[in-house]
Amino acid sequence: MRSETNVGETYYDGQFHRGGRDARAENTLYAFQYALERGATTIECDMQVTLDGVLVLSHNPILNPDFTRDEDGNYVEANTHIINRMTLDELRRFDVGHIRKGTDYYEQHGRTQIVADARIPTVRDLFELVRDSGRDHVRMSIEAKAYADPALGLVFECRNSPRELLEPFDDLVREFGFEDRVLLQSFDWDFLTYMIRLNPRIRTVALYCEEPASCEPADHTLWLDRRKASPWLGGLNIHDFDDDPVRAAHALGIDYVSPYYEEVDENVVDEAHALGMGVIPWTVNDPQAIGDLYDMGVDGIISDRPWVLREVLTAKGASLAGESVVEAPYHLEGDHREV
Repeated sequence: MRSETNVGETYYDGQFHRGGRDARAENTLYAFQYALERGATTIECDMQVTLDGVLVLSHNPILNPDFTRDEDGNYVEANTHIINRMTLDELRRFDVGHIRKGTDYYEQHGRTQIVADARIPTVRDLFELVRDSGRDHVRMSIEAKAYADPALGLVFECRNSPRELLEPFDDLVREFGFEDRVLLQSFDWDFLTYMIRLNPRIRTVALYCEEPASCEPADHTLWLDRRKASPWLGGLNIHDFDDDPVRAAHALGIDYVSPYYEEVDENVVDEAHALGMGVIPWTVNDPQAIGDLYDMGVDGIISDRPWVLREVLTAKGASLAGESVVEAPYHLEGDHREV
């Protein structure tokens, strides 16, 4: 599976995570423009909804104190500003373009960023930016943020239903004619089956993580260590599929699986391909891991560090989209800061 342009060219699917969050502030128009300029095949991002029903792009349902500042320039306190309890106008007052120095998040992602004041954009903003860029080969893989497990506490209380997120999303996709340029991904497979029923032209991506030791607890979705069905899997019990998430996702009619990258091996790739599915692991920043996954035959790779991703893929002989400046107000000079 490869992303095809409107002139029939084929590029390897390099997916820029949150727009390329180690180069620009995540899920902002600066990051998305960076992705367009630096040869992304797919822009990966995250979708929430405001109190007044506007789809916006944010990984967190609650404004992140590591990079969100109020109108006075002060970083917000944790767990104080919930997106689906604020209107778009209220949300636009906050700046998300500068990571707070001294935080773990800054050490992991901020040292390499080129920064600028930035507001949380809407999905419409992204669609307009991509449409107007003329990059007709670029797709958008948009995660419907979902919080299916009551053990998540406050985050679980911030959840939205599939209808609240996906019906306005489908309306926007149809308005822009982007059915062939958008993928809908989620850890909560209920959202994926809802999308399939609502608009089967929009391809779906099943995110998952097998082991709690491998990734954040909120992403431990399969419940391999429990007898009962996981709330994340669209009503399925993974044990009915011999603990095989690829088979389970295929049973729901999902197009791609997107596992945590350390849980991908050749058996996963071969099985998915035999079932007509693609494999897009998340989130891979280590050059050796990128090369190993490419050699396994995965269909795309999600990375925070596009310059590392492109360097490895170039060395592997992958066909990549070209790089050039996009005429739009969100261009920032520089690629990333070396560390």
